[in-house]
Amino acid sequence: MNLTYLEIDHNRVHFDRLNRARGEFFNRLVMGWIYHEHALEGVVLSGDTLMRALERAPVRNWVDGQVQQSLLKLKDCTEFLYESAQNNVPITVEFIRELHVRLCDPGSDTAGRYRKRDTSPGVYNLNICPHGSVSYFLHKVADMAENDFKDVHPVRAASIVHWEYMKVFPFDEKSGLVGRLLMNYMLIRAGYPPAIIHQKDRPLYFSALDGHRTDLVEVLVDAISSTIGAAEAFSSQYLESDRHGLAL
Repeated sequence: MNLTYLEIDHNRVHFDRLNRARGEFFNRLVMGWIYHEHALEGVVLSGDTLMRALERAPVRNWVDGQVQQSLLKLKDCTEFLYESAQNNVPITVEFIRELHVRLCDPGSDTAGRYRKRDTSPGVYNLNICPHGSVSYFLHKVADMAENDFKDVHPVRAASIVHWEYMKVFPFDEKSGLVGRLLMNYMLIRAGYPPAIIHQKDRPLYFSALDGHRTDLVEVLVDAISSTIGAAEAFSSQYLESDRHGLAL
């Protein structure tokens, strides 16, 4: 096994040992997750916007309301991943389309529907399959994710599946968000922390998507290591606060 994977396997004990602090850490983790997901898509959120949305504060205008709904849908999706992982839900095309539906507005004509045009994939500079081949290649990706990596380390498997998925780019909008949710579902279901790719690593992530399919492995390793490091720091602070409280 690659030494990089061994390091993650060794260090993730800090994530597993969160215990009582897990709920509070997860709330903070999701905030960062949502922030960096939008940053990868080219949308930089202010801390106030993020907090108001997640706290369901009264909206100030129509745009404010749209942003709030978008952020809450992504939060719902992160919770859906953990619920699905607990039930060991298999990865299918229907599961992938369900993720897209959950990110779209209720009743949207495009929710879960494949793209009908060979359009440029937004902020991504990728060569993607023709729109008429989306169904075929997405089925291949789902089958690959579920069946082809039984003996492959989960980090490597999630990296390759994400790279292959992004070459399909099945939806006109939100394909990148869905792809990273799928990637993190594979990690979470295998017992790993999510790989939250930070805004500062956006160029590396985009470059890896445009390179060889194993180029993403290093990006994911760094992202998972950051999550583990944050969990370790939070757990230490939490325990210190606990001890201080007992001393008082």
